Amino acid sequence: MAGIDKTYTDNYEEYRALKEWADKQFVTFFDGHKQCIGDWVWNYEKEDFDNGEIPIMNTPTWLDIYLIQNCKSEFVIDRMKDVYGKYFEEYKERTNLNALPEGYAKNRKIIITNGYRCKFPFKRKMFNKPIGGKTHWWLQCEDNFWYNDETKTWVGWDDFYPHNSNTAHIKSTKALIRHLRKQYLPKGVKFRISGRYVGEDYLVVVR
Repeated sequence: MAGIDKTYTDNYEEYRALKEWADKQFVTFFDGHKQCIGDWVWNYEKEDFDNGEIPIMNTPTWLDIYLIQNCKSEFVIDRMKDVYGKYFEEYKERTNLNALPEGYAKNRKIIITNGYRCKFPFKRKMFNKPIGGKTHWWLQCEDNFWYNDETKTWVGWDDFYPHNSNTAHIKSTKALIRHLRKQYLPKGVKFRISGRYVGEDYLVVVR
């Protein structure tokens, strides 16, 4: 989630007011995951502002939307207006932010086929080298979905949900299938499975 990058101020009082407000704000997402907005506002002392403007937070898109709809700090809202332009009003009116995105569901059918570099058939249990061994499998989305490695959740780039990686590391092929079936996903999303060795290459389609 790219968001607007950093927000700056040279005013300790307005920073302090934002920080105190943010520390009391919590967001609960569609799967029950909870985050404090204040965790995204960095900790500073008054003397840190002696040399002028400094960055006080670096925010992703979901957090920008929350700030647009809830924050009363003028310097924050001015920053959002400046960066988002015509999209500011769209984000301001956006509703059902915490709801499960339309078309998402668990327990989808998982179709796994060989990738173009595949040398070994995919099996539910792969114990023997060179296919598998004790190394983790890499799971990456071929579409615009990203991963939260804290909650083990895949979400769309524009979904109201934090993410921090494009890769899930799964211990076994059996766990990998279980992982995908537990995800809230729309039909048609494609993933790629890669192992440590050349030839461990598979494609996944969620049905």
